[in-house]
Amino acid sequence: MLKRTKLCTSLVIAFGSGIAAMPAMAQQTLERVEITGSSIKRIDAETALPVQVITREQIQKTGATNVEQLLQTVSSMSSSGGLTAASTSGATTGGISSISLHGLTSIRTLVLINGRRIAPYGIGFVGDSVSVDVNSIPLSAIERVEVLKDGASAIYGSDAIAGVINFILRQDFTGIEITGEYGDTTQGGANLKRASGTFGFGNLAADRFNLMLVASYQKEGSLFGRDRSFSKSGINLDAGNDATSGNTFPGNIALFPTGSKTRNPTAPNCPGPYAVNDPNFPPTRCRFDPSPYVTLIPASDRTSLFATGKFAITADIQAYAEASYNENKSRTIIQPVPLSDQFALPLSNPLCSQFPYNASASGPCQAVFRLTSASQYYPTAYALAQYGGAPDLLVRYRSEGSGPRDLTDIAQAPRFVAGIKGTAIGWDFDAAYLYTESKVREQVNSGFPAYTTILPLLNSGTVNPFGPSAPDVEAQLAGSSFKGDAFKIRSQLQSVAARASRDVMQLSAGPLGVAFGAEARKEKFDFNANPTIKTGDISGYGGNFLDTDKSRNVEAIFGEVNVPIIKNLEANVAARYDHYQGVGNSFTPKGGLRWQPAPEMLFRTSWGRGFRAPSLQDLYLPNTTGVTPAGLSDPLRCPTTKDGTIDCTTQFNVTFGGNAQLKPEKSRNFTLGAVLEPTNAVSVGIDYFRVDLSDTITNGVNAGTILTDKASVARYAGLITRAAPSPADIAAMIPGKILNIDQTNLNLGVSKVAGFELDVKWRLPASDYGKFILAANGTYFTRFDTSNPDGSFSGGVDQVNNATGGVVPRFRSYSSVDWTLGPWNVNVGQTFQKGYTDIPSSFSGATRDVSSYAIYDVQGTYTGFKSWSLTLGARNVFNRDPPYSNVGGQVQFQAGYDAQYADPRGRFLYGRVTYSFQ
Repeated sequence: MLKRTKLCTSLVIAFGSGIAAMPAMAQQTLERVEITGSSIKRIDAETALPVQVITREQIQKTGATNVEQLLQTVSSMSSSGGLTAASTSGATTGGISSISLHGLTSIRTLVLINGRRIAPYGIGFVGDSVSVDVNSIPLSAIERVEVLKDGASAIYGSDAIAGVINFILRQDFTGIEITGEYGDTTQGGANLKRASGTFGFGNLAADRFNLMLVASYQKEGSLFGRDRSFSKSGINLDAGNDATSGNTFPGNIALFPTGSKTRNPTAPNCPGPYAVNDPNFPPTRCRFDPSPYVTLIPASDRTSLFATGKFAITADIQAYAEASYNENKSRTIIQPVPLSDQFALPLSNPLCSQFPYNASASGPCQAVFRLTSASQYYPTAYALAQYGGAPDLLVRYRSEGSGPRDLTDIAQAPRFVAGIKGTAIGWDFDAAYLYTESKVREQVNSGFPAYTTILPLLNSGTVNPFGPSAPDVEAQLAGSSFKGDAFKIRSQLQSVAARASRDVMQLSAGPLGVAFGAEARKEKFDFNANPTIKTGDISGYGGNFLDTDKSRNVEAIFGEVNVPIIKNLEANVAARYDHYQGVGNSFTPKGGLRWQPAPEMLFRTSWGRGFRAPSLQDLYLPNTTGVTPAGLSDPLRCPTTKDGTIDCTTQFNVTFGGNAQLKPEKSRNFTLGAVLEPTNAVSVGIDYFRVDLSDTITNGVNAGTILTDKASVARYAGLITRAAPSPADIAAMIPGKILNIDQTNLNLGVSKVAGFELDVKWRLPASDYGKFILAANGTYFTRFDTSNPDGSFSGGVDQVNNATGGVVPRFRSYSSVDWTLGPWNVNVGQTFQKGYTDIPSSFSGATRDVSSYAIYDVQGTYTGFKSWSLTLGARNVFNRDPPYSNVGGQVQFQAGYDAQYADPRGRFLYGRVTYSFQ
């Protein structure tokens, strides 16, 4: 069981879990108290920095099936700024699950294992080669999680501006523990099978060694939009929102090359499944509703191995090693690709030199499907009635013959640590070598046709846009799909680090403790795309990806001093110097005060500065073209034209990529708080936090943000390229259509974040009715403001993230009631998120509110049989549906709800059996 001193918890984390076994600074005079596994946070364990500890027992009681779900019980985690495995459908993020402290995004939240870094997932093609996939960490191997809710750049380096999540893995285990678990939803879909085993032997004190192995396997079934009533349609008349597409099968038609007067010969009886009648549009055209075909929860397989060994060289010095390997496979299926003149081809595509894909040298290159009167499928009579002749037609087409887009992301994460630690000549030391790597491979199974194969086929006149084609043509359509690896990513990190600490002198109020450390690190990122992806020839990827192969060296030194000023008043000062190759240097100081005027109360404050160097991909990601991931509308044109092919609920061309001129981000962090323990049974902690972030690095301004409303379009006008207005546009007094939106990386102003953290625990006196423990942690935001190009600020609290979905809610909390009587234990938990303001509805433009969201979990465990533990539980026991949000379908492919904000599974029942022999 971990024992900790009253000293700064951040120092313990910085040294890793092993330091807990070493003599800590000032331990001669400070009482050591046990906190891991305790139901009440003791005053003596509190430091100048707010830290939340989640024990192994607490992890098991949440019923979480992966780390992503576990961290939803931490109120300071925001759905804005991270990514869930579900929200990545159609977004090409490689299946990552990342987390965001205080809404400052996953790129500013440092994730550690045993106090040391993890290789980032490396999803550089979306401008993020920094974030860590938390689902690569197996639940079965975790001993506890420590959440440091204040920036720690002085201790860890450039990427800890928002805080630190430190996963402490199991160690020193002896015996055998085997666990099996099965769970399923009451509505079907997303079932779970999990098995894990832990084996350890050797006593470090008696045998001079300990070896331990943890192995686990988990398989989760998929869930689709059609499986839930709230997500099976993208049409919501009451909300004025429509997430359908004009690219259908049977296809809509319009005049070539103007695209005007869109019609469908099969309307108004649009046959499914790839066409529907939509009351928001005239009955002369068909629409496609992708919602039923979108993966809400991807099917996944997760395998992990973790081994650790320790050897006592002497009574005071030990060698240690850790090795782990994790493999995650995640399969995502979404709707068939759209193919029409509404979608741009990268200019590098071979088709761009041909007519009709590029009608002029200066015009855009488009995925044109042109139907002429020479085709046996040309609707001659219909064209005469609608257009007064037989002109060439543009077909707005959904590639039904290629089938749904189907891909599997395979992520492998080997990691190795070897080091030595102990006490020598009065110094406690820890030195180690770290190698950690993340390899991601995206395998296309079907549904991604090559433009150079399918577009000539579509334009040959042999394809029927309104029904089945001849069998040989159908076979050619099916055979046009690309299959194989779309890209491979390798993100690698190697480091050598050493730290040492000791008491250097005795002051009147206590010992003066110091710590020093140094680190040399090499970061490497390699992104390799399939040659056809490089040319942008594969549909469904929204553009082309280019290779990136970059590396850099990082060196750092840091120091820390703990000064007892007077009795019960301590000061902690730390500083770090980093050198980033190709970026420059930084000096980041931090200070804190801890005052305990009485045993029942503690006051604390801290301040510091942060520095985050641009990542390799921030700087060097090649500029490429693409399209917005979901239907958006141009606020300046859509209300007038109501054109669903160009201006309304469509996809716009974008340019994204790196910027070698980026400046580092800088931050100022401040906390002020108190912990009160009026009795041994009650503990109340409250902390104020504030972060001011300048030169914020962003992967461009998201198109959803730019196109929010007329004011936003005016604010970001410099990032929008428009065509010259047509005579009709001039008559209507509207600008020309959008040709491109610039989303390349940039430093975008200032962010100001502030709020309060609350942590309460109350243990009722034991009685004949058992023991009760009540606990709650909550986060209340007072501001989340970001600056605009004109110098004004926009508030972000209770405002949906237009880029990815998710929100920084005014208030978020997790509360639990725990009851124990003999071998019986029952735990009830509630997760609550306050409602917020939605993005405008796509058709009405109305501003609406998303309701608050509260779900309840129940778990019961019986341990009355020797060596056995039996558990039954239910997550979301009342089967609460996610609240409706316009984000579904506009920002994300999932319809009806925000996949960042809520869990679509509904009620989930599970059972778990554990056998333990020690």
